Amino acid sequence: MSEATQAVFNQSIIMSHAMNRFDIAIIGGGASGLAAAISAKRTNRKASVAVIERLAKTGKKLLATGNGRCNLSNADAGSYKKHYYGSCELAGLTVGFSVPDFFEGLGVLCEDDGYGRIYPRCRSAASVLDALRLECAKLGVAEICNTGITDIEIRDGFILRSEDEIFYARTVILAGGGRSQPALGSNGSLLDICAGLGITAAETSPALVPLKTEPALVKPLKGQRADANVTFFAYGKAVKSERGEVQFTDGLISGICVFDLSYLYERYKNNSELRLDLLPDMDIQQVNGLLKTTRKIRKDAPAEDYLSGIFTKPMGMYLLKRAYKKLPVRTGDIADSEHLAQTIKQLAFPITGTAGFDRSQVTAGGITDITDRFEIASHPGMYACGEILDIFGDCGGYNLDFAFSSGAIAGQNAASDLYKRQ
Repeated sequence: MSEATQAVFNQSIIMSHAMNRFDIAIIGGGASGLAAAISAKRTNRKASVAVIERLAKTGKKLLATGNGRCNLSNADAGSYKKHYYGSCELAGLTVGFSVPDFFEGLGVLCEDDGYGRIYPRCRSAASVLDALRLECAKLGVAEICNTGITDIEIRDGFILRSEDEIFYARTVILAGGGRSQPALGSNGSLLDICAGLGITAAETSPALVPLKTEPALVKPLKGQRADANVTFFAYGKAVKSERGEVQFTDGLISGICVFDLSYLYERYKNNSELRLDLLPDMDIQQVNGLLKTTRKIRKDAPAEDYLSGIFTKPMGMYLLKRAYKKLPVRTGDIADSEHLAQTIKQLAFPITGTAGFDRSQVTAGGITDITDRFEIASHPGMYACGEILDIFGDCGGYNLDFAFSSGAIAGQNAASDLYKRQ
């Protein structure tokens, strides 16, 4: 096909779908996509902007964040090298953009919970989503739902195809998320389309996800919670530690402190384990002294009651069984407290896998071919933001902060760059 014939063909596609022609099309109606739409429209009021969403409504995943309370930022989000992973310098591009200020400009009052986590004062993710959608409606952003994009073609702009429709856009913003929690909207399909376009990306894996261990080791602890200092070990060496509440379920270990370590599994696979220090404010000598004192106090009590004043009874029983092959009848008959102290300070669980993308909060890996304007370097006029990029953060509002801020900045740049192409 000659260049002239190709140009006529392209124009015929555009004109035959005039109702589906936009200056900026945003693929994905989650946190980053909605922020991108608002920012783009505020930057260039004349630009036609559309959000194209695979699900029946935009923002479904946002509603689930923070257990429905929407931890939308963190006071320490500017310390991006401490809290972000992958291409963490991308978070550095958003430093200076204030997510709380952005939302207060939408009528959402935000507050710090005293630990640096920033929430809407109403503690309602639904209110956050309402504010985003109200602003989109006020600005005239089109919301096109129940429409999953299956193909992107680059022809004097971008031709976007779904199963039923064709869209034309001068500029495209990729905001379709990663592969985590596909039931809430992001199933990785946009990453697959990007691969077909030759856009480079880091391999994806689940992050902020429960870790699997030997089921028999955690079955007695099902439903138990414990404050601990958790250390990820690989090849017998400590890699990183986090303090927090650990939760035990069927074959899984979870809790925020575990989630923040879980990305390390993909690096070390089955050569890794978690070691829990269940009395992190005491050293081994202090724990041993505590055990000796408690043994004297309860010398005539059943052995199963030995630790019940220090831990819950199920946890105490579990620790005794992990420490000793055979449990004596009386507490006073337990002569060796050193071995029990060691078990309490380093309760080990081999890690055999993760709970997968269905249970992960975010995706590690993603697009790396990105400029400091959140534009795809190999495809001018195409931008990307949020979880589809090779970046993720710790629990505590860091991921939503990046989603909103990268979306807003990508939207602003995409809209301002329209002038260059006019």
